[in-house]
Amino acid sequence: MKSTYMQCVVPSVGPAVLRGQRGALRRKLAAWGLGRTACEDILLVTGELLANALDHGTPPVRVVFTQSRTMEGRLVHIEVADAGTGLNTGLVRATWRHPSFSLAEGGRGLLIVDTLAASWGDVPTDGGHTVWADVDCVGAGVPARQ
Repeated sequence: MKSTYMQCVVPSVGPAVLRGQRGALRRKLAAWGLGRTACEDILLVTGELLANALDHGTPPVRVVFTQSRTMEGRLVHIEVADAGTGLNTGLVRATWRHPSFSLAEGGRGLLIVDTLAASWGDVPTDGGHTVWADVDCVGAGVPARQ
């Protein structure tokens, strides 16, 4: 089963806008029956992807959340799209493995995404690109069937 929560366009950035969207997502995740750990993981991954889109991308920024329930588990699929150029995920991951890599130089956001998400990537689109991540809610303490 799949259910899409939200498809929204982020017209501007600011603490009030982001706080409101974070609150709306938190309420929806709770309504989906996701526990605190899963909600926090999803909110953190979303925040990192959204921050990258707002800092490095080109408006408009679109965010989509989809929940999938299968026999194996439950996933929340997060997509953050903007009109900018994409990123080379292979190069990002290779940078983390390079001996000269330091967290002091930045790059922590996608490393957090890589740690919390079951998988993530970047897909080019006609109008820009979409960075996506799948958060495994079963791994965050949510039973597959609820």
